[in-house]
Amino acid sequence: MNMKKKIVTFFSLALMGSFLAACSTDDQAKTDTTQGSEPIEQITDQSNAEPQSIIGGLKIIIDKQEINQKKTEDGEQVLHTFTITAENMGSVAAGLGSIDFLLETEEGELLELDHTMAMFGNEIAVGETITGQVSFALEEGQVAKKLIYKPGEEKLAEWDVKSE
Repeated sequence: MNMKKKIVTFFSLALMGSFLAACSTDDQAKTDTTQGSEPIEQITDQSNAEPQSIIGGLKIIIDKQEINQKKTEDGEQVLHTFTITAENMGSVAAGLGSIDFLLETEEGELLELDHTMAMFGNEIAVGETITGQVSFALEEGQVAKKLIYKPGEEKLAEWDVKSE
């Protein structure tokens, strides 16, 4: 095997290992496997801390949710903005950004972020932390239900959100 194939193989294995390295203690973790074959893990701390999950070595915390009115040329929308902090607790650098999140409505519709609002995203070195915001604009009649972390094809974590 040539050197290029060895390097690609090494990084592929390292990336897979980082996604499999999520950890928690039994008294803190709730696992919901109803959404597919991969478990969705939400960790809550009994000390009333913000909801957090550890996925692929990233500890993701939803720090704050704000609900505001957004005026557009077409009328008003309800803007849900989440402040998210992620700490890389893994052994390799990992990426995270606004684009990795979706908002699920009560009707089951998955909404992408509002590209007109502030966004974040970057690679996070081992032991480092990133904080940023992601916003979603809901039309009249839509009700927010869950914030979903979906960096690829499958949902990896979800958090219940307030709707008003």
